[in-house]
Amino acid sequence: MLRKLFPQQTTLSTTITWFRSLSVTPVYHGRPPPEVFTGSNWQPPDTIRTDHHPEPIGVPDDWDKYNRVVYPPAAPGEIQRTGYVHHCRTYIRGNIKKYWFLAQMIRGMSIDEAIKQLSFHKLPTAIKMRETLIEAQEMAVKEHNIEYKSNLWVSQSFTKRALIVKGLRRRPKYNYTALHYRYFHYMVRLEEGPAPGKEGLYGPKYPELNVRLEKRLEHLNNRKLLGTIA
Repeated sequence: MLRKLFPQQTTLSTTITWFRSLSVTPVYHGRPPPEVFTGSNWQPPDTIRTDHHPEPIGVPDDWDKYNRVVYPPAAPGEIQRTGYVHHCRTYIRGNIKKYWFLAQMIRGMSIDEAIKQLSFHKLPTAIKMRETLIEAQEMAVKEHNIEYKSNLWVSQSFTKRALIVKGLRRRPKYNYTALHYRYFHYMVRLEEGPAPGKEGLYGPKYPELNVRLEKRLEHLNNRKLLGTIA
């Protein structure tokens, strides 16, 4: 095939030069190529001047972007906006289904209580979550002008699936088993002020639950068994 394309007098260097001259750039038919953003080459602007960001900010690459939001000054008589700080720990080894419960457990707690609860937990990755809270607490004091480090509470705490690396394990008789090494991201937001607790954060989930329970118990107590002397 190469002999038909190239005569005998062509050398190897000429053939390599001809192959390199071939264009492998895709053609978009007059439209500009789509812009590609990744976590390594994309940098957010230093300051974002907005009161409400119109587009949802992704995680985890954009999670620290909230720390650079600059709000307009508060008008006289307006409620003072509380301070906050966002922090994340990326690519933690573990299953997201296990550690989602830890993230939900500390939501609504004060920062000291959340650190205390995570320090007593038996799951190994709870230590990394505890270190993430301590780092966010130090960031709030050093970089965001929070006066008291204990005057913080966990307003947002959640996990996001990150990466799944597949591997193989050798078995007897030329068999193999697929392995999955799972990673996740942990995002946390601390706000200034007293902790509202679970009810203050979510509100009563079923306010009519006691009324429904009393009606159900009354119905069960008033029932009659047919075919008996009762």
